[in-house]
Amino acid sequence: MSPAESEARATEVALTNEFRAAISDARERIAAVLDPACPTPAFLSALRHEVQRAADDPSAVPYPELADADAYWEATVKPQSRALRDEVAAIVEWLEQRIITTMGVAETDLKALVDGAAADPGPDPSAVRSLIAEEVDTRCLDLHHQMAEVLEVLVPNDVAAEARVTAEEAIRSRATDDVESLKAAYLRDAGGDDAHQQFAEQQWSETFAERVAHRHSMLAAQAPWRHQEYALVGYERARAEAERLVDETALRLQAPLRGMQGLLLERFDDAVTADA
Repeated sequence: MSPAESEARATEVALTNEFRAAISDARERIAAVLDPACPTPAFLSALRHEVQRAADDPSAVPYPELADADAYWEATVKPQSRALRDEVAAIVEWLEQRIITTMGVAETDLKALVDGAAADPGPDPSAVRSLIAEEVDTRCLDLHHQMAEVLEVLVPNDVAAEARVTAEEAIRSRATDDVESLKAAYLRDAGGDDAHQQFAEQQWSETFAERVAHRHSMLAAQAPWRHQEYALVGYERARAEAERLVDETALRLQAPLRGMQGLLLERFDDAVTADA
């Protein structure tokens, strides 16, 4: 390996290390913003109990007005969700600028490689051009894959998914309990002899799931269940926006690479032609 090739390899390794350090940095910073704000099963349970306390005795809580779900959304969830999106956007923008700087160095290094080959193409410039094309293609493909690593700045968060499942289980359990508590009254109101009671029992069993679903929908629109849904939705929206920003950034960073090989080979051809 020639000194020029060794220097090029050293530069390539340094750029790769810098790129991955930037990704790691951004990943930690984004996690520090999103993770503490993620609703957990324990948080949702505490939220329901606090809202219920506010409904039962407004004087028992510091902010009784937040027992209203829409007030809770406007005063707490909505501004927090917006703040999360803004903070993540700032980190992603910082990452993009840092990568653009790294890409600038990589482009300069590739131009130097092309210029060095064009300055001394030897007796067979076409063969040298083929070697340069292969090298540039390899380097551009590596850079393309590196840009895709930008997607890894958002670490999968199973806590939010777990919280949503737990929230659904809690409201369904409450709906089921509420419906079951009505069974005795239903059978009593049905009246009649044993045969009629058996028929009423059958009717209850056949409509039980429908009754639970109806009660579930009623609870979901009320405090404190509405509050837990708002808490989840606020975080999920912020997370979805972060994913959109990251996806768009990765695509933006990859875009210049699609035409880079052609431009570099054109640079080689122009230099060889000028020296001929």
